[in-house]
Amino acid sequence: MTDAGGSPSLAPTVGALVVTFLIVTPVAGTLLGFNWTQAVLLGGFAGSVAVASAWLTARRADGVDEK
Repeated sequence: MTDAGGSPSLAPTVGALVVTFLIVTPVAGTLLGFNWTQAVLLGGFAGSVAVASAWLTARRADGVDEK
């Protein structure tokens, strides 16, 4: 779905960020043995990658990149 400006909706990007951060950070901190500062940084990086992926997927689903 797009808004009037033609950019993808903000909901998938925020959802991807929150879900990824909340999954990656505790896993990295408890199961993988990172200290919590590293786990938060890793969760933030994974979240930013998930946001980029969700944004690109939403653009493609809306046909923005089609030729």
